Amino acid sequence: MTNWQEREITRVTTATDLYDLFDRLGLRATDSCLVHTSLSAFGYIPGGEQTLVTALKTTLSQGNIVMPAQSADYTDPREWLYPPVRQDLQAKVMAGMPAYDRTLTPCHFIGLTPEYFRTLPDTQRSGHPTCSMTAWGRNAAQICATPTLDLPFGAQGPLQKLYNLNAKVVCLGTDFETATAIHLAESTIDRPVFEEQAPISVAGKPQWRSYQMVELEPYDDFNVMGAAFCQAHPEQVTQQPLGQHHQARVIGMRALVDFAREYYREKDRREMK
Repeated sequence: MTNWQEREITRVTTATDLYDLFDRLGLRATDSCLVHTSLSAFGYIPGGEQTLVTALKTTLSQGNIVMPAQSADYTDPREWLYPPVRQDLQAKVMAGMPAYDRTLTPCHFIGLTPEYFRTLPDTQRSGHPTCSMTAWGRNAAQICATPTLDLPFGAQGPLQKLYNLNAKVVCLGTDFETATAIHLAESTIDRPVFEEQAPISVAGKPQWRSYQMVELEPYDDFNVMGAAFCQAHPEQVTQQPLGQHHQARVIGMRALVDFAREYYREKDRREMK
């Protein structure tokens, strides 16, 4: 038995509590929302991620729900650091890696809720092998269309489509460190482009293909940037407490991305001097 299973449950969040929270956060049926979740921030939810996703779908019944579905373990093992792969085993890892599959490839390391959401039969997924997004709702097919593998968080990716839909970023117990929307800003400020590679299916077989990327989170300061944004644009942030130690936030995506774009453009300029 693990540590957390031995702890007494001292806070319970039901579906009714979730509907009340979403109403206080100002979520409406037609909203398009990029959702980030931390189940532990809610204490205990009877039904867990199923209850949470059902409440989101009911609340956003005429809009869109989007979640990250990245598969970082489908990247080039020669670049891995956590953990690194011993040099003589790197080719073996590459040869044994299956091709990315929108339906079958799991999303690891980003929580239970995105993986549960990915597996639902009415969820669609974009086609990028390492930086995919999942979507449900009115514009799900449009959001997940993948015309190119290059710059997956850039102007042709799902994040730009959400920006165009005037989406909201919904952070349920998470902070700005997990706010994927900020990658749109980073991908559209002319940072140097480099190549990464990942396995895709070609004629039914895995084949490693290169795609263009820019450096993401070079300053490891999303929370610092987020605090500056909240101070500059309080009208763009609606916040409610989750217990004693966490917050739920709804943030205007356009305003956040526009602010982050200028923030990081200026910071990149200073670093280059």
